[in-house]
Amino acid sequence: MTSSECPVTIAELKAQLRMPADLEDFDSQLETALMVAAEWCEDHAGVRLADFPTDEFPWMLRGAILLYAASYFDNPTDRVSERITAAQRLADPLLWQTKATTSDTSTIPSSSSDPSGR
Repeated sequence: MTSSECPVTIAELKAQLRMPADLEDFDSQLETALMVAAEWCEDHAGVRLADFPTDEFPWMLRGAILLYAASYFDNPTDRVSERITAAQRLADPLLWQTKATTSDTSTIPSSSSDPSGR
């Protein structure tokens, strides 16, 4: 995956981190954090992000990427476990592998659905 193929942009990550949009000093590190997070999300959820149409990319996976990238950017050597837990929950492999086996992979779980089944 290249940065142009990533479903989350540097601008979205800057908004997540509450950074000024015109601050470009950290763009290289932000891009690295996004790539790490996108690859983690694919591995963890067991789905290819490229299989989702750009305009229908699931909000839960977008949130997982943003949380993981923000955590990685904030402290790449000592991640905050609460953020990773939230990202893991949003990218729950049981949820996304089930979605990937259906004929319609663009189906987005409702925001009220709980991936853990609780």
